[in-house]
Amino acid sequence: MGASTADTTTRRMFAAFLRAAALVEPLQREIAARHGIALADLHALRVLEITGTASVSRLGAELGLARSSATNLVDRLERAGLVDRSTSPDDRRVTLVRPSPAGLAALESFVIVRESDLVRRLLALDENERATFADLLERLTAPTEEIPA
Repeated sequence: MGASTADTTTRRMFAAFLRAAALVEPLQREIAARHGIALADLHALRVLEITGTASVSRLGAELGLARSSATNLVDRLERAGLVDRSTSPDDRRVTLVRPSPAGLAALESFVIVRESDLVRRLLALDENERATFADLLERLTAPTEEIPA
């Protein structure tokens, strides 16, 4: 018996996903080799660069992370010397985080991302394709409690 259309579509989807993941891999390796962090960590530094000094919870909210995940992220970035922590002068219970000088230097690695084959391919999509792709990725990466059973 032949494969159903659903089976064929599922195989196509997984094959395309693996090819897309392979496009990210060279970026991951380069960022890890230069700074000992993942591409997602570099993205977090970029968010901090844009937002400025932020509480751990605000950074987590900006990245769509739970508080514990945001704390783990900041711990990892601090161990790598890429962020500095301080106590909020307004509320000693709040920890503030900002990029360190080394973190700001690491942000120069975004050139690697901007000039990558992956970004070139993404930018070649038209506006509707980008919106559809973003919608699908947001569904795929949503916290598990948001995914219907």
